[in-house]
Amino acid sequence: MRGETLEGRYRLVEMLGAGGMGQVWRAVDARLDRDVAVKVITQSPLATSESAARFRQEARATARLTHPRIVTIHDHGEAALGGDSVLFLVMELVPGRSMASFAAGERRGVESVVAWGLQICAGLAAAHRAGVVHRDIKPANVMVFGDGELDLKICDFGIARLIEETGTGLTGTGAAIGTPAYMSPEQVRGDRTLDGRSDLYSLGCLLYELLCGSPPFEGSGWSVLAQHLNGTPEPVRSLRPGIPEALDRLVLRLLEKDPDDRPATADEVAQSLRGVLDGLGSVSPGVREAAGTAARPAEAPRVPDEKPARPARQQAAGPAVPGSGWVSAWSGVLGAGALGAQFALLTGWSALLTVSLCAALFLAVMAAAFMGAPSVSGPDAQDPDTGVFVMALLCTVLTVVFLLFWPPSPWWTALLCAVLGGPALILAGVGVRRAVTAAVSRAPWKVAAGTSAGLLNGVVLAGLLAAEDELSVPLALAAGAGAWAVVALLVTLLLPRSPAAAGERARA
Repeated sequence: MRGETLEGRYRLVEMLGAGGMGQVWRAVDARLDRDVAVKVITQSPLATSESAARFRQEARATARLTHPRIVTIHDHGEAALGGDSVLFLVMELVPGRSMASFAAGERRGVESVVAWGLQICAGLAAAHRAGVVHRDIKPANVMVFGDGELDLKICDFGIARLIEETGTGLTGTGAAIGTPAYMSPEQVRGDRTLDGRSDLYSLGCLLYELLCGSPPFEGSGWSVLAQHLNGTPEPVRSLRPGIPEALDRLVLRLLEKDPDDRPATADEVAQSLRGVLDGLGSVSPGVREAAGTAARPAEAPRVPDEKPARPARQQAAGPAVPGSGWVSAWSGVLGAGALGAQFALLTGWSALLTVSLCAALFLAVMAAAFMGAPSVSGPDAQDPDTGVFVMALLCTVLTVVFLLFWPPSPWWTALLCAVLGGPALILAGVGVRRAVTAAVSRAPWKVAAGTSAGLLNGVVLAGLLAAEDELSVPLALAAGAGAWAVVALLVTLLLPRSPAAAGERARA
């Protein structure tokens, strides 16, 4: 193909590499007189005009990604080569090499790996916020360049999706797209709906290989895929003891089988990597500079013809984790159900009053859970304890009101509770959430949702027992604390692990 000209404009000069999806050429754009990279997708023939239309649609969506850590797509099209019709993408030419060219078995320095990880997270965050999932994060799709090869760009965004859309892929049906050594379990299963956490799993495989010299699972074909579904990777520190413990924990979290157990967003991963970098102490200026380029969470690329965004303070945060509203509603149902049982057993209230109170408390528990879910428009790493803080303040208000209207209680007890109750419940709530997190394998924000439901149940139970004068105040408080822990654990365990709200589909 050397010397061929595509669409009368892009002259192929030198082949830079080849893979299962096609070939990458250094080319000259005759119209703009500049060097570019052209990816000729030889393994995806254009069988129909519908396939060509899908290709153009996906190429346009990918071309909208404008970020310093993402290789820019300039153009796309189809051309006749060797009697066949092929697809091609025109991209910026990166003056470097791919990570696939690193020596086999080579272990890279922790500083460099963390700096690379931060930059990859910056690119992934921008893409995910724009609704684009890469689907094939691997060494061959990460280009390093610059002094010490500390800078990088992610390439082939959307290529896996383009191949799937035109009907070919690993399985021949488009069911599983990606590279076996770096595929997430949901890709292996052939799930049609993927979100950014699939890319984070692949990032975990890449970081593991950079640190240990090999991917977490090795083999060929379906042997590797089976390990992604059922295998347990060796901890990084067992293969390389000098690795910081925090980095080891992060990589293993990225490699969790259930997407809910991984970090929710690329920004959350970046925050953890910045903590690792800060913990290294003395870091070379080049590494610090490269990592600094990824210090801020990436913004979603703007589509040229879209309306200007509202000011940030007017934008509402939206859930990043699919099904977070569904999970929040379930936590409200479970928490209110436990409260309804308390009212039925310990009071003689009418059914109407009980149902009305449970409905209000259901909304409170659901809102607290939703506030703790990671958000797209909010901070780069939503604090999972946000809902716990809100619930602690609500329970403080309820307790103050109870003490003001409970005749045996002096007025100063309500004042004391108003001053000290909130901080005490917040500290206790964080402690309960961490204890439950250590006991069960669930996403932190889900544990926080269970903790909030348990807190409300514990406070209500303590108040009901104290009001009935059947137990002393210390015993009522002890019973409430026990109910808090039990309900928190049960609600957390009963929340769905992989929710998906109807109609939700992350665009890949």
